[in-house]
Amino acid sequence: MDHVYQVLADSANMFPEYPDPAPFTCELLAGLEQAMNDDSIRYHFEHLSQRYWSIGPHYSNVERYIDRHLDFHLAIACTGHFFCDIRIMGLKKLYDYRRRRPMICATQEHYVQLEKQDRQAVRYLIHVLENTPWSIDGSENATIHHVYITEIARTLDLFTGQDNVDPKDLRQNLPLTDEKLRAALIEWRKWLDP
Repeated sequence: MDHVYQVLADSANMFPEYPDPAPFTCELLAGLEQAMNDDSIRYHFEHLSQRYWSIGPHYSNVERYIDRHLDFHLAIACTGHFFCDIRIMGLKKLYDYRRRRPMICATQEHYVQLEKQDRQAVRYLIHVLENTPWSIDGSENATIHHVYITEIARTLDLFTGQDNVDPKDLRQNLPLTDEKLRAALIEWRKWLDP
């Protein structure tokens, strides 16, 4: 756990004004620990660390790896990174991971595992929304943060099969308000109930 948070931390204190990411749930940390038994996943996870930023594109290789392998755990790891661009990228990759699900040919046992991951992701993203301010001051930071919160909501809608904040009819794409998020949180929590 300490190692995960050390890799994902802002060790140089570059963005002190941006809200810290919400901590991972125990089930996601356990899954990430198990996934890092794979050398490729461990290598790419390690390269999310700020210490590698001076040697080239610090996360583009991670992004390509997630794309190639539809890697759930590495995408989740990115959502807990201190750097907002990597968080947003992780959410988009998580969205793609779930969006491509119908194309995955899986055994019944594997599909049960995928559904378990879906529930883990939904629990975690709800946890993130409950522990992160929905808006922050500033201009550029406020815009980036709004994109971050919107990506969380969009991803939750896809994982739960709902359209609380991401309507399928693009003409209805109204601004994401606090009231809309509060109502959506209730619906997403209902989805989690068995």
